[in-house]
Amino acid sequence: MRTFTKQAEITPSVVTDREEYYETPWGVGRLLLAGGMPLAHDLPQATRRAPGGADAPPSEWSRLLERYFAGEAVAFAVDVAAFARAYGCTTFETAVLKALAAVPYGQVVSYRDLAVAAGYPNAYRAVGSVMARNRLPVILPCHRVIRNDGRLGDYGDDPAWKARLLSLEGYAPQGVST
Repeated sequence: MRTFTKQAEITPSVVTDREEYYETPWGVGRLLLAGGMPLAHDLPQATRRAPGGADAPPSEWSRLLERYFAGEAVAFAVDVAAFARAYGCTTFETAVLKALAAVPYGQVVSYRDLAVAAGYPNAYRAVGSVMARNRLPVILPCHRVIRNDGRLGDYGDDPAWKARLLSLEGYAPQGVST
């Protein structure tokens, strides 16, 4: 599943050197790495099949994702600065991604709160644009960012994933609709 909306705009400056797949109750997820750093993550799909013949053991990232989707509280210690450099992110985008990486498991923030945390209190609409281009859903937890009015909001191709991921983390919005 694609969670970002502007795929053509986000080509990394580094080449991925490894493609991994991992199993979850919702299907198979896919992860692209460069030198051990995650560059892109596709959420699990029930119809996706992992290719056979894996020649290397899974990375720590794939193991962390499997644990996350099994319901374990997992912290993803991604090097946001390196990830942002790989994609040529602006200073603003990098600040937003760093603030996003600090949102704790099972908690949510509004787009406005994330803008404040990033040091750009009036840029909450632009924060939404950064979330729409996030290539590392779950690892950089854009699902934890909700609308300023408390509604969950959109989430790529399938807004149900946002509610599913938040529920997995124990966050249960009351009377919230997407």
